[in-house]
Amino acid sequence: MPIDPDRETWKPGMTWEDALDEIAYLKELVAEMGGPERIERQHQGGRYTVRERIAKMADPGSFVEMGGLMGGPEYDDEGNIIGFTPGGYVMGLAELDGRPVAIGGDDFTLSGGSPHNVHKIPHQFAQPLAIQYGIPYVQLREGVGHSSKSDEESGQMALPSGDMWWQSVEMMTKVPVASGIMGSVAGWPAAAALMSHFAVMVKGQSQIFPSGPPVVQRAIGETLSKEELGGYRMHVYESGQVDNVAEDEEDAFNQIKQFLSYLPNTVSAVAPRVDTGDPPDRRPEELLNIIPTNRRTGYDARALIRHVVDNGEFFEMRQHYAGAIITGFARLDGYSVGVVGSDPMRLAGAMDGDGADKYAHFIDLCDAFNLPMVIFLDMPGFMLGSVAERKATMRRGVRALIASAEASVPKVEFNVRKSYGVAADAPNSIGLPHGLNLRFGWPAGEWGGIPIEGGVAAAYRREIEAAPDPEAHREMIEERLLRLRSPFKAAMGGDVVDLIDPRETRRLACTFVKLAQPALEELARRPNKRAVRP
Repeated sequence: MPIDPDRETWKPGMTWEDALDEIAYLKELVAEMGGPERIERQHQGGRYTVRERIAKMADPGSFVEMGGLMGGPEYDDEGNIIGFTPGGYVMGLAELDGRPVAIGGDDFTLSGGSPHNVHKIPHQFAQPLAIQYGIPYVQLREGVGHSSKSDEESGQMALPSGDMWWQSVEMMTKVPVASGIMGSVAGWPAAAALMSHFAVMVKGQSQIFPSGPPVVQRAIGETLSKEELGGYRMHVYESGQVDNVAEDEEDAFNQIKQFLSYLPNTVSAVAPRVDTGDPPDRRPEELLNIIPTNRRTGYDARALIRHVVDNGEFFEMRQHYAGAIITGFARLDGYSVGVVGSDPMRLAGAMDGDGADKYAHFIDLCDAFNLPMVIFLDMPGFMLGSVAERKATMRRGVRALIASAEASVPKVEFNVRKSYGVAADAPNSIGLPHGLNLRFGWPAGEWGGIPIEGGVAAAYRREIEAAPDPEAHREMIEERLLRLRSPFKAAMGGDVVDLIDPRETRRLACTFVKLAQPALEELARRPNKRAVRP
């Protein structure tokens, strides 16, 4: 609403009813945000305003705004308000499906979320609320950060102090943080959006970058659209910088809710059990023949996971990035679990550098929030070749190995097919001194230090070259060694806890997760946890 020039601003000596009218009047001004034209421009772009986003995401009537009257007022000589710019970040307390959260978001109708004369940021209310009350923090980002107009207004360009990040880091060590990247995000709001445990962007609507196309063009002469520079194809599919992509804003809201539903409120708690109605002793018949008898044939690894977990519900993170490694959350007998799998349809399930980073980040996330891990392994080793070498695959794989070894949460592993070399050591790592790695084998299991085909070519090279028929001699050696690959012999040697009927996988996994709960409660009391690095 426009400022009423004839309206007298409340002053001492006026009635309390007048004071309440003044509060209501100011709140009406705040609700106008950047004005009707800018709100309409937001809608024409297919985007909700930040207040609409919070209203649609939160339980009806649950949002309690904090700092709602913060803004930049202008007064005449008699002290009456003649202009008012609301703060550019809307925040407060809300409930998502009955669960309290701190929530906030940028108002893009106000100078792209960065009104230069009002410095209102989540550090003032939303983040301290999450830290002190032990509740998740949800941020809905659509802003451009620092404005050059503020430099001109202040008369100087200040040296970045770096003091705005400590609170965000502290929050990451204590509570779940989820980000919705709702439009174009640049500068410090972009960094803030990625300082989270889960980030989702909207297809064709969201972009994220340190600086937008005009700055890029001036700096390095590269001319790109916003979508080319920082759209979902860049950051969900290529860089892996953002976890997931949503079809629309409602899908983004739902993904954030799903992500949070698997986690406890703080790192000092265990996720509550949910009654899913799926019997823990259910025997998925589909698992019996899901692995082809031809070891060179692929299969649907995500279907395998869905057959095991409660009601087939699997919330996957980073599905479109480093696809040979599958990571996500599910429930078993109602308990939250972190799930890792191998996709034989992508790089034959081999671990490349991106996959190693993806795995290490996910296990750190599960360890921070006390989630037991269930692993379905079909990994032929590290990705090979010059491209893999240029990407430092082995070094990044060692990071994954370290992350797994340092993780304290219990793990159970089902070796559904291949498990070779150091790459397979990452999920196989026990993690606790004198701990027990619960490894079960499926009948399709084949395990070793190196795949037989490559191992024979390397170890028997001279013998093969000297043979009258090198190809036939190589096949003869491979056939001889293939007989050693039997999962039965591995079980007899104690390499696995047991060889099982694949249809027993769900029952065993549910048993493991239930038995792990007291240990998880003990782990939740660990002091001095560090932040999960994005």
